Amino acid sequence: MIAVPRVLRTPDSADFFDYARLGKLLLRRCDSCGAVRGPQERFCPQCHAAAHTKTHAQGSASLVSWAVVHRSPLPALEEQTPYTAGIVELTEGPWLLVRVLTAPGEALRAGMELEIWIAVAGDGEGEPLGLAQTRQVSRVGPRPAGSGVERAISGCRRRSS
Repeated sequence: MIAVPRVLRTPDSADFFDYARLGKLLLRRCDSCGAVRGPQERFCPQCHAAAHTKTHAQGSASLVSWAVVHRSPLPALEEQTPYTAGIVELTEGPWLLVRVLTAPGEALRAGMELEIWIAVAGDGEGEPLGLAQTRQVSRVGPRPAGSGVERAISGCRRRSS
């Protein structure tokens, strides 16, 4: 089972979670210069404008960096240690912090292509979060029952159940 920490909605995060419930990862395209920014960024990193249009990620990314977590700061993930936390660059440009799922014995490398997935907390409470998985994981076969993985980001190939 894939543990996902319980995350609560705030007024600032509502749009992100509304998109996630639909299986989409919210991004924002600047109305002034067209730069794409992550869901957490209020202002455009290029021109500092606030006006934006909502869009969503295609669901693919490349691995920038990662670390294996042996002592989780989150109680919900303590039983899952060790696990891999990573920074990925979405195809659209923004970077995102995610949990990286790998196949047994699979080695990570910078630039490795990943698929982004949405998962919900095991207790069904809280809000959905993003996970990344390597392409090799998607070839391993169906996910285990009760894994918590809900759906692929819209535009990505879905795994069979």
